[in-house]
Amino acid sequence: MKAAVLTEPRKILVEDTIPPEPGPGEVLIRVSLAGICGSDHTLYHGRFGVPLPVIPGHEAVGRIEKTGDGVSGLAAGQRVTIQPNFSCGNCELCRAGHKNICPSKVRLGVDTNGVFAELVKVPADYVWPVPDGLEDEVAVFTEPLAVTVHAMKIWEPRKGDRTLIYGSGIMGLLALQLAVLRGAEVFACDLVETRLAMAAQLGASRTIGESGESYYNAFDVIYETSGAPASLEQVIRLAAPKGKIVILSLPGKDHPVPTDMIVRKELQIMGSLIYTDEFPESIDILKRGKLKTGLLNTGKLSLDELDKGLREFASPERMKMLVEI
Repeated sequence: MKAAVLTEPRKILVEDTIPPEPGPGEVLIRVSLAGICGSDHTLYHGRFGVPLPVIPGHEAVGRIEKTGDGVSGLAAGQRVTIQPNFSCGNCELCRAGHKNICPSKVRLGVDTNGVFAELVKVPADYVWPVPDGLEDEVAVFTEPLAVTVHAMKIWEPRKGDRTLIYGSGIMGLLALQLAVLRGAEVFACDLVETRLAMAAQLGASRTIGESGESYYNAFDVIYETSGAPASLEQVIRLAAPKGKIVILSLPGKDHPVPTDMIVRKELQIMGSLIYTDEFPESIDILKRGKLKTGLLNTGKLSLDELDKGLREFASPERMKMLVEI
């Protein structure tokens, strides 16, 4: 099969490789469309510290090519999407329903070969059927949408809550639309004017550029999606007394935090990591046409153009690039 292999940091080779075979409880999927994610960019630059070579990629839609022994409820030819983090299912966290923070979880496209290939094998328990009528170009957003649906479950904005989406990339603009659907008064913050313009199109009541000083102590709920090094310090200043902050991104680990403000304003700060059981809900949201994903699609690349797409990933004009396999 044809596959894009990350052989070393910042070097992807598209080559013929041996197709995988599904074992018991696994399915083989022929990938049709895949999305490029920020974690793919991180892996591309060697910041995950995992063994190479590996086939990256984890957001995808495709059709089942073959099923392994013991698989039921799935069949060859069925169109599916993949939940790409495979937990152990046995540890204390998994048993308590916190599969997203399982210390032994296997990450598709990082710890095992991913979807930037014609074929990928995955555990059948992590495969979800795509409904008829839901186009591949929309269904491919299921994985990033599940991340934001999970964050909304941690703290859901109520009707009228002054809500800030800090960072207007893919995660931010998906979170923005979910918050608007819940009746919140939604503000969007970013340094890139084109992204703020898109946020306004998607329902933001107001957009905030580089200077947000006039909004200090202003927001009841904040979703931090930017991953910028100083983001946590900034959102703590922007949060209103008794405010709630949900961090979806992975900001720098060693940056100053104004803890006095956390105490004096009695802020509540929670991290939100990927998802647990949010895939069916996310597929249903997309099926019902609740979100505008077309605006988020920057364009399509071929597998041979993947290296270029990852090199140019940080372009401020880029949103979601899709890869046709």
